[in-house]
Amino acid sequence: MTVKFQNYLLENAIAFVSVFSMAYIMIWFGSFEIEVGSYMYLPLGAKILMYLVFGYRVFPGIIAACFAGGIFLMGSWGGNLYIGMLSACAGAVAPILAMCFMNLTHVSNFSKLSKIDFRHVLFLVVFTSVISALLKFFVYTQDVTLNINAVTFITHYIRGDVIGGLVVIYLVLGFVAPIIERFYTKKTAHF
Repeated sequence: MTVKFQNYLLENAIAFVSVFSMAYIMIWFGSFEIEVGSYMYLPLGAKILMYLVFGYRVFPGIIAACFAGGIFLMGSWGGNLYIGMLSACAGAVAPILAMCFMNLTHVSNFSKLSKIDFRHVLFLVVFTSVISALLKFFVYTQDVTLNINAVTFITHYIRGDVIGGLVVIYLVLGFVAPIIERFYTKKTAHF
């Protein structure tokens, strides 16, 4: 196995663990219902961070975590496996669509992590939440057995995505990144 392929596998494993662990933590704070989503959808923040750190190449790890989380943590999306898997795909693609659109309109270029403005990340979270809610609404309306109110569905999903995304990004940037930075500077100071 080449080093490049090993790095690819490691990055996807990190993305899988990050997104799946956020879904697991999210379950602690309440249940997930298809009609209203979650009040704090933490996996969105993990997806955005993984795409920011590793790029789009971690899509396989993210989509695998979405499928595993839906099947094992959310009971196969309440028995709606096919619709749930399509929804998981929509949730994994939404950050990519938002980042590409922001790049095309020259709002922000997320290719250099050191030059990312935090305000752009905040906008990315909100924009991704809107895209994700609309894509999931389109997916879930394909199932005629679900009783979905459009306004309630979209507003709840956007709210849950924004709150969850901001919580994860704030915790990572506010607490985890300084700890890693402090550890890294201590480690490199000895050499």
